[in-house]
Amino acid sequence: MLRLRGAGRRFGRRRIFSGIDLDVPSGMRLLVSGGNGSGKTTLLRCLSGTLALTAGRATVSGLQVGSVAARRLVGVCLAADHGLYNTLSAHDNLMLVARLRLRRQGAARAVAQVERELDIEGFADVPVQHCSAGMRARVTIGRALIGEPAVLLLDEPSRSLDDQARGLLWAALDRRPEVACVIASHHDDDRLRCHGTLTLPVHR
Repeated sequence: MLRLRGAGRRFGRRRIFSGIDLDVPSGMRLLVSGGNGSGKTTLLRCLSGTLALTAGRATVSGLQVGSVAARRLVGVCLAADHGLYNTLSAHDNLMLVARLRLRRQGAARAVAQVERELDIEGFADVPVQHCSAGMRARVTIGRALIGEPAVLLLDEPSRSLDDQARGLLWAALDRRPEVACVIASHHDDDRLRCHGTLTLPVHR
């Protein structure tokens, strides 16, 4: 489902990562680990298409990462409140993404589903700017799940979640056993729930 060949990224003269060959088939959960500055978030940004590789190639289901067709297959959570609109409610933030991915009736169903799964219903009408970090994290994760993506890219998804919310996250992923997941995390519980690990070294 997700394939990298010779993938690398530099910022000027600084090498972030290089020479990554990787296959993540449907149903696999891959943990990306490494110290601060090893490039975990950079790698996920490259896989999402928001940042270009400087070497190699990455594809999603044979489609070039970053293409319109590939983006339709990918759900992304790059930070606890990445891309949220503070003045909109939690529900409206979810609906905005749903309307971009789905028809009106399907959008409403998809939003209702993730609100139930992640226990967002109780604060669905609250503007995001008045939500806690954990609430915002659930909304951002919910947006990634909308549209039943074939690939999920999750950057430290459980960082702001309490134990109950972390359980909701993994229950939602368990309901999607066919999805290929790439998860950057330092949390031991996340590591135990993944099928493999890619460890990135820190380049000085």
